[in-house]
This record gives sequence, structure tokens and C-alpha cells, in this order.
Amino acid sequence: MGRPKDVLFEGMKILEHVLVPKEFAFRFGGEGQGSGGNFAWGEFIRADRRLELHFQYSLGIVRYHAGNQSASHESYMRELGVWDECHYPGFSEDPLSGFRELAHDLDMAEDFVSGSAAVLQRAASKEAVAGATRSEELMAGHVGDKQRLDQLRARFRERRYGEVVTLARELKYPYRMTQSERRMVEIALKRTSGS
Repeated sequence: MGRPKDVLFEGMKILEHVLVPKEFAFRFGGEGQGSGGNFAWGEFIRADRRLELHFQYSLGIVRYHAGNQSASHESYMRELGVWDECHYPGFSEDPLSGFRELAHDLDMAEDFVSGSAAVLQRAASKEAVAGATRSEELMAGHVGDKQRLDQLRARFRERRYGEVVTLARELKYPYRMTQSERRMVEIALKRTSGS
């Protein structure tokens, strides 16, 4: 295999057959070295549409952009309802196969290539919500909420209601409690207030 930049330019020629007739032009983004080795990236652009491509040992990141919204290849293809028909990523040993697979999949992406990008925008919104949820879950773990909730449930089982209330007040993301955890706190509050 050649340098990532060279392979990216070879792959670009494969994708040109699909994208240039739709008035997209390729722009080389750059090359560098990351923790996994050398990489190169570029994008096909037309007005506010961009197809972002990253190559290291194979075609890696493929991201669709319309205006200020973007979605991964998988998210977008799932939203189009064609994920089961997609060829990319096929995990071949041939470094150019990812580009051929993506060219196949782009035939199902009229919404992005020449349409309104409405489906892409829906995929981008769903992906953003899922990403925010994952980030919030990670943050809740980092600030100790997961451990506090584990302790809260244990203290409730032990009938240590004052500690349940204290732990609930220490939560950084209390709205992430389940319905049963909320009920435990309600019961603990009643038991500690003497009602």
C-alpha cells in the first residue's frame, strides 16, 4: 500500500464517477500522523454539502455534511432505511475496496447528492441526541452519580432513609433517576419527616 495521501487520491477517482456529475469537487484536506500512524483526509464539496473522507490503512471516517449538520455513514444510511443493502464498510484487505463500497452506497443517497438533505438532517439530529445522551452518561459516571445511585438503592434496602435523602440531594443529574429510584426517595422523605 502507498502513502495514505496517494491511496486517498486513487479512491477519490473511484468516487468522482458518482459525485462529479452531481457537481461535487474534491478538495484535499491534509495529511498527518496520529497515534495509529499516517493518515490523509479530504472532502467532496458542492455548495453547503460535503462528504468528508479519512484514510489511514483503509477508508475510515465517512461523514455527510449539509450546512451545519452532519451524520456518520451508518447513521445516515440507517435513516434512509438502506443499511442492510450497504456495502461500506466491507472490511477488505484491499485499501481501495472501501471507496468502491462507498460508491455503491452513494447510489442510494440521492437525498444528499441532489435532494433536499431532509433525511440527512433527521439522521444528524438523532445522532446528536444519542451523542449527548452518551456524553451525559459518561459525565454522570465521572461526577459520581452512578455510585451514589447504587448506594441510594442499597441504603433504601437497609432502611437507612436519612442516607437515601442525603445521597439524592448530592446527585449532580437528579433527573436521570429512574421512576423506582424517585419513588424510593419519596418514601425515604416521608419516613424521615415522620409522616
